[in-house]
Amino acid sequence: MTVDSIAAWHDAGPGVTRSLELAHRSLVAGGLPVGAVVIGSGGDVVAEGRNRAYDPPGGDDRLQGSPIAHAEMNALARVATSADLSTTTLWSSHRPCAMCAAACEFTGVGRVRFVAPDPSDDQPGPDPIGVDGRWLIVANLLFLAGIRAYSGANAPMLRRARDREPETTDLLDTVAPHQWRTATLPDALGPIWSHVVNAAQRRQLRVGG
Repeated sequence: MTVDSIAAWHDAGPGVTRSLELAHRSLVAGGLPVGAVVIGSGGDVVAEGRNRAYDPPGGDDRLQGSPIAHAEMNALARVATSADLSTTTLWSSHRPCAMCAAACEFTGVGRVRFVAPDPSDDQPGPDPIGVDGRWLIVANLLFLAGIRAYSGANAPMLRRARDREPETTDLLDTVAPHQWRTATLPDALGPIWSHVVNAAQRRQLRVGG
């Protein structure tokens, strides 16, 4: 990592960094790059999960290979029924879908935060409040890299993203798939960090400052 990217990673907080690390792990494993982590009031990790709905066989998540194996669901499936989640925050790399949002409410999660709108939504919705735009770029870069790997460069979702998130897709075109095959997400981000910063700045100007 560069000095700037190390500082940004340190300042991002465990909810952002861990959910993105899990999304990166999904990408490397051949799944859909979404990660989620439940953070306790003291900053401790209570539970975590990543999307496994499309993973190749293998793994120990009890929901794997099912249509409900979303990152948030896999994280909540690791919490004991008796656990009090009212003081926790669930962080996801992307805005939870209706199913996952309902599960968070049903299980009593105190707060739900996310890093980026979901590029697969017909109506992605507003950007999250209080999240550095550089991490929004990273979250969607990971997600779209997974779509490219799974469905090809001409996938309909990628074509839509070129209109919705041109800064991210421009950057995606410059990152070879093998560049994500690193041991850690920070290692993958180091060589492209200046481009992530530039993309975030251009996106901020486009969406109205």
